[in-house]
Amino acid sequence: MGRPQSGVSRRSMIRVLGSAGVAGLVWPVALRAQPSYPNRPIKFVVGFAAGGLADAMPRLVAPRMSETLGQQVVIENRTGAAGNLATTFVAKAPPDGYTILATSVGQIVVSPHTSNLPVNPLTDLRHIGMIGEGDQILNINAAVPAQNIAEFVALAKKSPGSMFYGDAGAGGSLHLYMEYFKLLAGIDLQPVHYRGTSQLMPDYLSNRVQMGLNGYPAIEAYIAQGKLRPLMLVGRQRDPRLPNVSTAAEAGYQPMEACSNWFGLHAPRGTPDAIVQRLNEALVDALRTEAVKAGMAANAIRPVGDTPEAFTARIAADHEAFGKVARTAKIQAE
Repeated sequence: MGRPQSGVSRRSMIRVLGSAGVAGLVWPVALRAQPSYPNRPIKFVVGFAAGGLADAMPRLVAPRMSETLGQQVVIENRTGAAGNLATTFVAKAPPDGYTILATSVGQIVVSPHTSNLPVNPLTDLRHIGMIGEGDQILNINAAVPAQNIAEFVALAKKSPGSMFYGDAGAGGSLHLYMEYFKLLAGIDLQPVHYRGTSQLMPDYLSNRVQMGLNGYPAIEAYIAQGKLRPLMLVGRQRDPRLPNVSTAAEAGYQPMEACSNWFGLHAPRGTPDAIVQRLNEALVDALRTEAVKAGMAANAIRPVGDTPEAFTARIAADHEAFGKVARTAKIQAE
């Protein structure tokens, strides 16, 4: 009687062990399918003070991303060196998804060529996704006798070096973008560097400097008052608020389409794919909400929410193009 019982027990044991074996294979996979990230607050590090778009864009998406991720997303302003301090801090942070860099375009694809940035954004960061992108308006003081971009270029060629453009800081994105325009147009304008747009504007409105490159909200009132004249929209489509202003391509300066004002999220090198993807999905979800769309529209920024792969490719292309501009224009690292 003992042998049959033993046989039944053995078969039962095989079935149990077989089930356990299958469970042993499936259970770890199930665990991996339920990531614990995030299990504490996430920090967005901003390289600029509160008040500008570089700070406003991450603050706009952070609450919505918090809802998706189930953890608070907080903003930390770590200012200095035109955003380089924040870039360096995050590049050297643990790659665990809890310290994220929120940037504007200049930090990632301009500063590496125009400043002594101790890290390389292309290799020391993982690029999560672009938050949004805004066009720039190439404009002049209304006292300048030119009604369109062609007339301005002709005027500049007649008197090389006699006119000035203003930017928001030496080595910044506006400085490089204006030098790009000079190279493409074959003209000589003298740069005047200011510590931000607020310091530039009085000299611009008094015609001490003749040309600038600005986002629409910064100059909308002055255009309406007839103090500034828009010549070219540095973007891919005409702005319905400026229906008679040509795009860069229409004016013959298509390469300048890359000279936009974009904002993005980045993680330290080595951050796992699953975390990068989770943050990207939370960003895309945030950009779909009406509150975020409205906030971005008020600042003339279009939501983007591309994939990490597309954002990485865009950064690589911009980095290469602007590197050539910096070398050709001899914009020296400071």
